[in-house]
Amino acid sequence: MRGLLNFGHTIGHAIEAVLSPQVLHGECVAVGCVLEAEVARRMGHLGDVSVARLARCLRAYGLPTAMDDAIIRGLVGEERLRELRPQRLMDVMSVDKKTVGSQKRLVVLKRLGETLEMKPTNIDDSLILEVVSEGVRVNAVADVTQQAVTVVPPGSKSISNRALQLAALGRGTCRIRNLLHSDDTQVMLAALQAMGACSVAWEDDGATLVVTGNGGQLQRPDAELYLGNAGTAARFLSTTVNLIDARDGSSVLTGNARMKLRPSGPLVDALRANGCGIEYLEREGSLPLRVQHTGRGFPGGHIQLAASISSQYVSSILLCAPYAQEPVRLELVGGKVISQLYIDMTIAMMAQFGCHVERISPNEYLIPTGAYENPAEYVVESDASSATYPLAFAAITGSTCTVPNIGSASLQGDARFAVDVLRPMGCTVEQTATSTTVTGPPRGQLRALAEIDMEPMTDAFLTAAVLAAVAAGGEDRVTRIRGIANQHVKECDRIEAMCTELGKFGVETENLADGINVHARVLSELEASEAPSVHCYDDHRVAMSFSVLACVVQSGAEIRERRCVGKTWPSWWDVLARDLGAPISGSDPAFEAHSDPAKADATSVVLIGMRGVGKTTLGRAAAVALNREFVDLDDFLERQVGQTIPEIINRDGWAAFRSHETQVLRTALTQAHATGAVIACGGGVIESAENREQLRAHVARGAAVICLTPNMEHVAEYLSRDKTRPAYAVTSDIHEVYARRLPLYAESCNYEYLVDKSLLSGDENSEGHGAWTLIERDFIRLVQFATGRELNRVDLNGPSFFVSLTAPSVREYLPAKLEALTAGAQAIELRVDLLGGSEFAGADFNDAQVAASFSAF
Repeated sequence: MRGLLNFGHTIGHAIEAVLSPQVLHGECVAVGCVLEAEVARRMGHLGDVSVARLARCLRAYGLPTAMDDAIIRGLVGEERLRELRPQRLMDVMSVDKKTVGSQKRLVVLKRLGETLEMKPTNIDDSLILEVVSEGVRVNAVADVTQQAVTVVPPGSKSISNRALQLAALGRGTCRIRNLLHSDDTQVMLAALQAMGACSVAWEDDGATLVVTGNGGQLQRPDAELYLGNAGTAARFLSTTVNLIDARDGSSVLTGNARMKLRPSGPLVDALRANGCGIEYLEREGSLPLRVQHTGRGFPGGHIQLAASISSQYVSSILLCAPYAQEPVRLELVGGKVISQLYIDMTIAMMAQFGCHVERISPNEYLIPTGAYENPAEYVVESDASSATYPLAFAAITGSTCTVPNIGSASLQGDARFAVDVLRPMGCTVEQTATSTTVTGPPRGQLRALAEIDMEPMTDAFLTAAVLAAVAAGGEDRVTRIRGIANQHVKECDRIEAMCTELGKFGVETENLADGINVHARVLSELEASEAPSVHCYDDHRVAMSFSVLACVVQSGAEIRERRCVGKTWPSWWDVLARDLGAPISGSDPAFEAHSDPAKADATSVVLIGMRGVGKTTLGRAAAVALNREFVDLDDFLERQVGQTIPEIINRDGWAAFRSHETQVLRTALTQAHATGAVIACGGGVIESAENREQLRAHVARGAAVICLTPNMEHVAEYLSRDKTRPAYAVTSDIHEVYARRLPLYAESCNYEYLVDKSLLSGDENSEGHGAWTLIERDFIRLVQFATGRELNRVDLNGPSFFVSLTAPSVREYLPAKLEALTAGAQAIELRVDLLGGSEFAGADFNDAQVAASFSAF
């Protein structure tokens, strides 16, 4: 019996061994309890509800529940936290008395309060390593005939959040079943409770949430409402806080760094125009927001709202409208309304709670004042967006999967995914009102979609995009997805993310304002000698989509942020491995990328830029600082070909030279100098599309490709004296060549460095020996950062400072004043919008197009 009291201790002791004395025994064991509960869930003995309930209980007592919990981060800091690597934990556990060979003895739960055995259970090391790892490696699923599987996704995030708000604002008690237990719903529930909107209790071992609403009577919270990256909660509550019954004071809504970039402007504009007192505390148009309480509440009446970015703005006002001071007439303006089906979902759910919305025109709604009456029970549908992943698994592997509680009668637009997307791609789809079954075609025979409008199911486009990557059927193998403009401003810029990460698999894409084009490759072309490493941008849908693609890539793939799926499907990796049969294992991408300098620095650094900008000089300096070999690609080319570059051009022409350049670049980046070097390329290496693709692929492998941006007057003067390479006809042509090459350089690199001695010397014609020393010094700092040697992290445990440079000319600070002005500062802000040049005057750098146009500066 005593052994059962060690629940959480096996992993907890390992954490304690690394982080003590700053983190106490009980804090380490609390994290160990959650991780060991996740082991039980991975084995199929414990459910999501129980794991979430355990974590809630520990958090209620102020205890951490994850290894990177804010509590632990605050106690030990970033540097120390990086020591908490999975393999180190396994090494510590290996000397624990509870170790049996390659197994560890853990207390495995089958429900809270009941263990699987009356003693600790022997668990394989590989399973524990998987659970404690930051990333996950997904390997290819064997191409064999599989049994049909049934997968039940968790409750819908969209419906769960709406049900929580409706029940909290309503009168009476409602039992909510199949509620999604995730990060998003937790912050929504916590915020509603903080405002006194409701009281809650849990029944059926945490499977049922009992909400007793206070009929719209809200009070000012004692602290800021922190909403993480929960966009739905942030938008809904931006209106809800205006219902607070207070005549003074204010409430603040805030979130994490990504949430502070996501737009809320149209909703705030509409609320301000309606008389609500809301101010931005940081970035205009985004959280954090301060809402002033004046006793006027939510005025109501005629409200105009731009709804072309997010339907959540519309739902936010609809959900609160019955509690406005007067009936609301909501008019949607400003272009095509996005995601109409989610607005329809909100209206249907409001009716289920007793308030009816009248649609008086296509873009106009009338909502009478009143109050919600809570139904005795509300059952949340499974999440239709999440259901796309097991259905896509069936489509891509040629197997069969049934989702039993999502069908044609669903409130959710993504329920159409199987019929509207998978069936045209060649799948067999059987859908009833309450279930969907998909059987994929033989592996590799999915068909491309010439064009598909996914506006009714925008969140599902990521799933469609990974299927499109291997949908090589059809005439041109190109799938064109449209109607997804709002996906640029979700948890990340999802369209950009899909383009970037699909590129790691060799899949070509086009990033469009309203969509994405995906050029399919046959499965054999996707096979790579090394598994691609997918960055998820802390976005659950990116992670789950690419895990599906990895199942048919021979090399598999690494998903770098496994825990981000906690937003909607915390047990997704368990389902993928246990139910769908995908081989998975733990991975530690952060350690591989940053913690081991030998590994972090391995991949060669590549320098590109105009001839004469200083690639050779700076490259040699960086090579010495990093203890690397310096490689001049032109010299390497001459050795490989056995001729000088002028001889090649004079005899065979520029086309032949470019062909040789492409070949030696490939050899250098993938074979001869793939690691341990600093490679300086010729100025025109980016003229070839194939070369640009090679450089982008090098970036995708985690390498640094640095473009040296020149002062072109200096380059022109240098080239007038340099006779080692064929010259341009006249010096003025160089500026035209640079203007043409500039976007090609930008396309091929992931870092830029300005080389301009005159900025530091104060003299356009000075050789600037001292200035060049500073240029070398700062360039070496950049390379050390880019290779992970020196990450310039700020210690947040003590005071930190930044300096804002606001003069109209950079030259006022250079070279003498900058060091004195910035002494003791950890960061420097340059106010480009205040520079005096005509090219900067009046520029709005919050505008993405404006910011992009100034990237060269």
